[in-house]
Amino acid sequence: MFHPVTSDPGSSDGRSLREVAVAFLSPRGSRHWPPAIDVSTFLAWATTEGILGLLYDRARRDGAADHLPPALLEGLRAGAHRQAAMELALRLELRRLVAAIRTSGVDMLLMKGASLAYDVYPDPAWRVRCDVDLLIRAADRDRVRACLDDLGYVCEPQVAGRLLTYQFHSARIDARGIRHLCDVHWKIANPQRFADLVLFDELAQAAVAIPTLGPDARGLGRAHALWLACVHQVAHHSNRDALPWLYDVHLLIEALDADDVARFIALADRTGVRRICLRAMLLARTRFGTIIPSPALAVPESAPVDEPSAVFLRPGMRRIDVLLDDLRMLAGWRARLTLLKEHLFPSAAYVRRTYAGGASAPLLWLYVRRIVAGASKWFHR
Repeated sequence: MFHPVTSDPGSSDGRSLREVAVAFLSPRGSRHWPPAIDVSTFLAWATTEGILGLLYDRARRDGAADHLPPALLEGLRAGAHRQAAMELALRLELRRLVAAIRTSGVDMLLMKGASLAYDVYPDPAWRVRCDVDLLIRAADRDRVRACLDDLGYVCEPQVAGRLLTYQFHSARIDARGIRHLCDVHWKIANPQRFADLVLFDELAQAAVAIPTLGPDARGLGRAHALWLACVHQVAHHSNRDALPWLYDVHLLIEALDADDVARFIALADRTGVRRICLRAMLLARTRFGTIIPSPALAVPESAPVDEPSAVFLRPGMRRIDVLLDDLRMLAGWRARLTLLKEHLFPSAAYVRRTYAGGASAPLLWLYVRRIVAGASKWFHR
């Protein structure tokens, strides 16, 4: 998953860096460079946002080079070449990873950037990603962990639990110093409201082949991929309309055929996330001029404002708000107390490794230190 920053410095003429980038990426946007925008600042911001390659591709294809400063063109070109080189390294490792997991007998699906890069992007290098998101069945977790161990991956310290999280992270650094991070999921999202809305077998039945990554590589079908792209922004990232994630939505919508549109509409309706999907689609249209098929808007627009999942659309959704919603969604006090325990008291090994560097400090003190140090994050907007 790629995690862009939220800072967006402006310029003296009132146009933010984001507005300039959006104008470049939108078919109807201006390709003329605002003189007040500092080129080096823009390039640094676009690199952090993960959109250098997209900007370079758009400028090159639209013949905008004559209107752009030479320093900008050179910066975009250099950044795009770096992305292309990195993508080749990531692709080789991803092919190795997919082949090993499938050889172990595990059915696995690629999700998010690792899948979309090779399905709907004109060049997979333009979809920057810092990890590979895999979806498996819960029963296959141990086999996948063992497979990753054999490939040289090491599980990272993390808070875990039966109800707290439905994923684990594992990473390796290759001989060239490139870090490869694998994020293994056995449910589609961590918040209880979304975790079981779409299950593995349904996703596997509609999966699509990704031949670039080998004969065994499969990713989410486009209707499911669009659903997840809409839900992901609110379920895990507090409504951040990061440009790469919105560009995913843009490309997916424009890649849907009539059957995909019908499947997406039915899925949004059945899972009760119509307003969430509407928000993402309208943002993509506002930013990139996305042409949305009218049937795809009809059902979401009919959703009531108080659709239960729309609680995640509230501005300033805090971690404590997500926890409270998780507690409401769980059935019975036993499950609710289990979730609270998993939040407050993760494994002793994790706490020692994270807060004491493995030293033999009193465990109770480490738990108190963790709770006090992290309390403010739960109420921060």
